[in-house]
Amino acid sequence: MLAPETIAFLESGCGIIVGTVGADGAPHVSRGWGITVVSDDPTEIRLLLDADDAVAAECLAATGNIAVTGGDIRTLRSIQLKGQAATVEPATDHDRVRAARFADEFFGNINAVDGTPLDLLQSLRPPHFVACTVRVVEMYDQTPGPSAGTRLTEAAS
Repeated sequence: MLAPETIAFLESGCGIIVGTVGADGAPHVSRGWGITVVSDDPTEIRLLLDADDAVAAECLAATGNIAVTGGDIRTLRSIQLKGQAATVEPATDHDRVRAARFADEFFGNINAVDGTPLDLLQSLRPPHFVACTVRVVEMYDQTPGPSAGTRLTEAAS
């Protein structure tokens, strides 16, 4: 079961890094564009991805294996979720609003921390998204420091 503060963290404008793996075992990394916690028992998220990332799509279709790490730009607090992609589908209007809200917060956090101009960051925003439902089976604290890698749940059920 996810604590309300964990849900708020995952749904914030944290930096989202997504790892997938192809049928040949080759890893692929991409960026996520918003997380919505759909269920916290069992843990399931709706993850927004760049629709033009063909390699991520191929990896998800081939193995479904996925790791999603959310990191707070200001504090470096990080949580990693591991699981299986259950479905990948075109983004809805609600998803596109969610992605826009995420990107605005994410880019604002980067700008506040290191001063990167917002117009430069806007060039990173993908024009199209897909939504991936992920069934989470493991969660880890990946915050830099001595407790990095600590399992947060025995199994996210």
